[in-house]
Amino acid sequence: MPELTDQERVARLTARLGLPERSLKPELALQALRHGSYVHERSLAPGREILASNERLEFLGDAVLGFLIARLVYERYPDAPEGELTRLRAGLVREESLALVARQLGLGDLLLLGRGEQRSGGRENAARLADALEAVLAAVVLSCGLEQTQDVLDRLLAPLLGGTRARDAKTELQQLFQSRRRTPQYQVLSVAGPDHARSYEVEVRLDAAPLGRGTGRSKKEAEQAAALAALQSPQTLERALLDEPVSLALHDPRWGEQAAEEAAKLRAALPDARVEHFGSTAVPGLAAKPVIDLLVGVRELSSALRLPDYEAFGEAGVPGRLYFRKRGPVSFDAHIVQYPSDRWQDCLLFRDYLRAHPEERERYGARKLAAIASGAITLLRYSEEKAGAVEQLLERARRWSAGAESAARQQAE
Repeated sequence: MPELTDQERVARLTARLGLPERSLKPELALQALRHGSYVHERSLAPGREILASNERLEFLGDAVLGFLIARLVYERYPDAPEGELTRLRAGLVREESLALVARQLGLGDLLLLGRGEQRSGGRENAARLADALEAVLAAVVLSCGLEQTQDVLDRLLAPLLGGTRARDAKTELQQLFQSRRRTPQYQVLSVAGPDHARSYEVEVRLDAAPLGRGTGRSKKEAEQAAALAALQSPQTLERALLDEPVSLALHDPRWGEQAAEEAAKLRAALPDARVEHFGSTAVPGLAAKPVIDLLVGVRELSSALRLPDYEAFGEAGVPGRLYFRKRGPVSFDAHIVQYPSDRWQDCLLFRDYLRAHPEERERYGARKLAAIASGAITLLRYSEEKAGAVEQLLERARRWSAGAESAARQQAE
């Protein structure tokens, strides 16, 4: 992807914040996006100007953010007691909440990072994103004033606060999951009190995973409170969005053709990338989730990378990989890794080892079925259940590959 110019970077940040053109002072906007690693690298190059990192702006932004969020919850919830306001503010200023807002803003792809920081996943790092968001808010307040900064913050935090006044928390949560063809369910846990003073406790769940609980004087009020609790727990929401129901299917011979067609589309979107069909759907005779895995090798990982029709999930718990998902009549997972790299090699080695060893394929297939039978019917638990078997298989695959290479060298000699 071509590097953005300073002008383009500032223009994109301004637009994403919902501000009028040229509202931000360019020098402040660029400083807010500059991580210390970028400044350090530039300072080592001969003849380069000395630049300021976003640390000072982050200091100011932290104070601005604390005040504006306190003001926001104070005005939005006029009947809430001090303890409830404190809880609401704490939920919004925590690192996970700010990182979620920064991701929704697409802030990661605008950051100016040093090369080492980029390679280590800095554009997806929650701490980096939270710090940058604070610095950006400081740039906004210095460029546009406090009231306009409050307007920006209101828009950014709307999903975490149950949306605007025209939208309630339950609707906001519903729309968040419906875009992924999933629906949260509400369950009444308890009803207490006399008829004239009922108290309901409700839990909202997604595929049996709890997202949040709430209480109210009616079932509807308790559902709203549960939805709001879920929206204010970004870590739980991110995990729920990543997790999905899992089932296994017999190997489908069409998977290879479908993988080849989709790989061609990905190569068109990323001309310099290498694309391989891997995972269980690439191993004939092996039961698999009916989701085709594609391994995409790129020269350098970047959180700014996007795939047409795919939803981005960042690293999704696997450092050195970007995970994308496409769901439809035929579903695909795209795993973006650096090429060449050990991770690229291991993914293909695992596939090739199972193809070459029917007895290992049978054992692995049985382990997958046992995981499902044990109740591991959602993605994260299913992955955890078979993680040990995968690692052991990979170790045997590496020994097999090393032995084959050694034999080939001896034969050549």
